[in-house]
Amino acid sequence: MHEGKIDENTKVSYVCPRCGHLIHPNVDEKEVKTLAAASHAEIQKGRNSIAGGMSSLCIGGILLILAIIFFFLAKKPANDFVLSTTCPEFFVSMICFAFGGVLFVVGLVLAILGWGNKRLYERLLQDIQDGVFHQ
Repeated sequence: MHEGKIDENTKVSYVCPRCGHLIHPNVDEKEVKTLAAASHAEIQKGRNSIAGGMSSLCIGGILLILAIIFFFLAKKPANDFVLSTTCPEFFVSMICFAFGGVLFVVGLVLAILGWGNKRLYERLLQDIQDGVFHQ
């Protein structure tokens, strides 16, 4: 037998990623269906988190680009292109930097967490489909 192959004699223990309890080897069909339904729900939550994260990333990126534009607009030609910290363009750039940075970081975190959650439950569903829980 090759290493890494699973057959009927292989004992595999799993911990449910949702509740943390040990999944025993003799699960019945109802428990498998419940676990699969919970996995599908968690995959959908992961997809929603990825979508929200990508939206925040896009909006944050747009705000950061606007912040850079307004920052350069704060360098007035009448002032020999020296940065003027009292003009409205400077204040708009600082507000855009703040909101854009926060949205960008939050979006990145949401997208990464959602991707990890989705991947975890897709692997669990694959194990269910492969019949790993019926040793």
